[in-house]
Amino acid sequence: MDDEPSDGVVLLRRLSMDDVDAWLAGEDDEQIRWFGFPGPATRAHVERAIAAWQESWASEGAIRHWGVCVLPARELAGGVELRDLGDGRVNLSYVIFPPYRRRGLATRASRLALNYAAQVLGAASAIIKIIEGNEASLGVARSVGAEMVGHEPTATGGRFVVFCLLLDR
Repeated sequence: MDDEPSDGVVLLRRLSMDDVDAWLAGEDDEQIRWFGFPGPATRAHVERAIAAWQESWASEGAIRHWGVCVLPARELAGGVELRDLGDGRVNLSYVIFPPYRRRGLATRASRLALNYAAQVLGAASAIIKIIEGNEASLGVARSVGAEMVGHEPTATGGRFVVFCLLLDR
């Protein structure tokens, strides 16, 4: 399977340092709030994140992070990430930048990433943790077929809604 999957509407591709400006431009207060960030990312933060994602790809590490691109122009619309948790499980997370929200892109990107998790990483299940109240992300989890399995506290005193999805291998 290709490590840049596409469904004809979105393409998942590895990020490069050429994407730093677009990533910074895509960040907004909603993203900061739902990811529990202490504030806006700096250029140095984004560069370090992209470098870490590139290193994980190169070393076949635990993280597979893609930029979510809208076809045919390949505009960077957000990101989707798989984190190998061991024992055949991955954690799925996603973000879509403001101009691209409410178009189903997070659902499409998540389906592509989950297929990659099953086919390439051999994952049997995916965990999705969403801060309570983030209705758009809760909708994505439900749209990909995940079922709510409980709640967990966040590091900042909030509460995650935890979903699980069994994957077809």
